[in-house]
Amino acid sequence: MGKLVYFSQKDKRWKDVMYSIRNDKKQTIGTSACGPTSAAMAISSLIGQTVLPTTAAAYALNNGYRTIDTGTSWDFFVSIAKNYGVACKQTDSLREIKKALSDGKIVIASMDKGNFTGDGHYILLVGISNKNGETWINVFDPNHSNTKYGTDGLIDQGIKNDGKVSAKEIVFVKQAKQYWIFSHQTKEDEDETGGRQ
Repeated sequence: MGKLVYFSQKDKRWKDVMYSIRNDKKQTIGTSACGPTSAAMAISSLIGQTVLPTTAAAYALNNGYRTIDTGTSWDFFVSIAKNYGVACKQTDSLREIKKALSDGKIVIASMDKGNFTGDGHYILLVGISNKNGETWINVFDPNHSNTKYGTDGLIDQGIKNDGKVSAKEIVFVKQAKQYWIFSHQTKEDEDETGGRQ
């Protein structure tokens, strides 16, 4: 994997681009494309070429993965990964996620209400570390100015509003619904999928 790439869904270059299947101008990349933005970060980091949030959002729209009112469907991640020749495995196992992060893979997490969102939110997990006997997971939050982190000590913002934070493991135990592990495609992956699509 090359250098980790960070994108904010609220970047002024695309935050107002409509992301809607019902022509709702209030549904934009800035308000509801955390999924495509997370995927753009994951794929760009793995393939060493830039895939912008606008490109990922267009893929979701053009292939039926944008829902009417609840953002991006879970099926989007495996599909767009395959499109770019990247391996993607869906799981609900935090143990598997911790192993993947330890192995240098990156992971998209679907988060429920809590320290990252009041409703639902996708984030990119990019590393894992141990601080004072506690497991922390490094996160690229596509909502760089997220106001939900709280003051309970479960999120370490580091530099405020740069989108790069760390979260205690318990946040994922209680608030994560699903994960997608992104990695370079192996020969076995290619055999299972019939090669790059």
